[in-house]
Amino acid sequence: MRIVNTSFVIFALLMAAVPVCANEGTLVHLLRFSDYESGPVEEWLQGKGFQFNEDAKYRNRIDLDIGENGLVIEAKRRAFGMMANESVNVPEFTYIEIDWGVNKFPEGASYEQGVRNEAIMVFIFMGDENQPSGSLFIPNSPYFIGLFLCHGDDRIDHPYEGSYFKKGGRYVCADRPAPGQLVTTRFDLLEAYRSYFDKEGDDDPAISGLAVGLDTKKAGDGGRSLAFIREIRFYR
Repeated sequence: MRIVNTSFVIFALLMAAVPVCANEGTLVHLLRFSDYESGPVEEWLQGKGFQFNEDAKYRNRIDLDIGENGLVIEAKRRAFGMMANESVNVPEFTYIEIDWGVNKFPEGASYEQGVRNEAIMVFIFMGDENQPSGSLFIPNSPYFIGLFLCHGDDRIDHPYEGSYFKKGGRYVCADRPAPGQLVTTRFDLLEAYRSYFDKEGDDDPAISGLAVGLDTKKAGDGGRSLAFIREIRFYR
């Protein structure tokens, strides 16, 4: 009778069940929204380097709270706002992971139909050379990719153009979660940058900032939306 080495079999089965990590990246920057302890939420976010722009300055328009999944961002009416963070600087990167979700999507939001609204978007700015906005009234900006969560007919991983920043900006639905679902989105930033802006592949930009925002200006139901975000991680 052939004797089987049980320990070897168990080890082999375990190795087969564990994902291969050889191609996993190295974590180079982490931004948590789950470490709130006390005090005004605005001061906690300012301590992380965030500044409030447009409707993000006003709590009767965009409310900020803390929930079990981190920072909660609520549009209480039709609103557009961003929380920019220029202190995020990552010299080398490949991909990003975001833990986030949406409890209420803006009614009627659809990039496919030209209603460019979303409950939450994470903007990643790359490089330090400003690209034209296309308007005298809107400041120029470095290249950026805006990742958002969608529902309905929006295409995942499709680089949508906006009304402005046609040369230097793209908006991408990175995931389509069910309402209330916490998802971890992984998106290859460097590959996307090459595809959208640097087809020659001869530019190696650093991440020069990020922002978290929303836009419900064209949405139905009074522009109300509700989303949350727990963590952002950059890898190289």
